[in-house]
Amino acid sequence: MSRPWLLAGGMLVGAALAVFYIVRVPDTSEPSADAVAWVNDRPISRASYENALQAVAGDRKDGTLRADDRERVLERLIDQELLIDRAIELGLHERDPQIRNQLATAMIDFLVRRAEDEAGAADEAELRAFYVEQQFRFERSPQYRVAVEGGAVPLPDGLLLAKEIEQRLGPSAARKLTELEAGGSAVIGEGERQYTVRLLERRDGVLVPFDEARDAVEAAYLRNRSDTAVREFLDVARQRTDIRMEAAP
Repeated sequence: MSRPWLLAGGMLVGAALAVFYIVRVPDTSEPSADAVAWVNDRPISRASYENALQAVAGDRKDGTLRADDRERVLERLIDQELLIDRAIELGLHERDPQIRNQLATAMIDFLVRRAEDEAGAADEAELRAFYVEQQFRFERSPQYRVAVEGGAVPLPDGLLLAKEIEQRLGPSAARKLTELEAGGSAVIGEGERQYTVRLLERRDGVLVPFDEARDAVEAAYLRNRSDTAVREFLDVARQRTDIRMEAAP
């Protein structure tokens, strides 16, 4: 989306300001408690202001602000609010596909950030309960030690994952091997291309102890809470909204 207002003479504070969209992303904090300016009774939070200043400083080679940057950045934030108001008055958020996509993405980002903030405060008991409920996520994959007899590609000596066997011998051989007990064998292929695979050892998947898997548990917990937050929002929104389909999907 082009932003000629940012490129006009005297209005470009720094390349970093070009990241601003004609989309208001809701702030997770209470901006009115520490506003740096108000536009039509709507606050510009100090956090937004400080983030903009950091972006401008970060775009400079020396990483510092100039004497007039603070005033100019604040003026640009006010300009942004005025332009957003006018864009909404003109219905650009309803007609422009790019803006609509940005709005949808911004809303998802907001829901995800809020869910992550909440999930970040999860205590040990919550993480352990999630670990027990979703333990399939934290299991080590089964491993197999295999010998190949006949003209097939030899396999490395050692324990292999099913996907590694599949890459070397193909999905049919990998599937048959994973169904064998240790000591069992299976014939693969036909005619001159026939060979035998023997399963020497198998180690079934085991659950990784919680303390060892803690980082993975926390990451999965955050993803799960974020996905749930978006789904729950959409479910409630659908229930509260009059939706009519004029054509069969």
